[in-house]
Amino acid sequence: MKSSNLSALDPFGQALLAYWRGDTSAMLVHEYKTGRVASIPVSVFFRSPKEFYPTEKVLPWCRGRILVVGAGTGVHAVDLQRQGHEVTALEINSQAVRILTERGVKDVRQCDFFGFTGGRYDTVLMLGHTIGICETLSRIPMLLETCASLLTRGGQLLLNSVDESLAPDATDRAGYPGELEFRLSHEGNVGSWMRWLHVDFHTLRKQARACGWHTEKLVENHKAEFLARLHPMPNMASLERL
Repeated sequence: MKSSNLSALDPFGQALLAYWRGDTSAMLVHEYKTGRVASIPVSVFFRSPKEFYPTEKVLPWCRGRILVVGAGTGVHAVDLQRQGHEVTALEINSQAVRILTERGVKDVRQCDFFGFTGGRYDTVLMLGHTIGICETLSRIPMLLETCASLLTRGGQLLLNSVDESLAPDATDRAGYPGELEFRLSHEGNVGSWMRWLHVDFHTLRKQARACGWHTEKLVENHKAEFLARLHPMPNMASLERL
């Protein structure tokens, strides 16, 4: 998320902190420009590993030093740290950063991903559809370039996303259906409109290939949500052998 959109995340942070401070009935509302409105119980952002969705059960594939991008409340960072991994939790929202710290995550950084220069990692983890920070398909190359600058040789990017062409209001959207515009609200506090990207696997693989990355689908569920592993190829000529 670009720094200019920080105010768009204020309701998100306030909802998280409300739940963390004891309001277990806290709700977060997503209002899309197409008119669709979805209410989400904030408890989902504090789920236990037993409640993880199939596309976020990444422990078998995680290795080495791990950067969790858009760490939120730390549901993944806390679990990976408990499993013995060296974890850096990267989060732009100040309330979420407070929660991450209070939950005991050892290395928490408050920073925009595209401006982060915190060293090299064996695994970059983008769960919770965090690839959405691209905002549009045209920015996927920028995201992959940033990931490449943060990965060790042989490192990997693990991410999940979903095919929005199957959504009820997909036909109401102009252009690529995964390029979304919505705003968040909590207890009457309405954030500014923000852009977010959901990308289907075929399009992701095509975009990544053009940037010299190999993409592998690890998990897919019946809702067209998937978990993918990406890694940069040694050189573009290698793509011809894929």
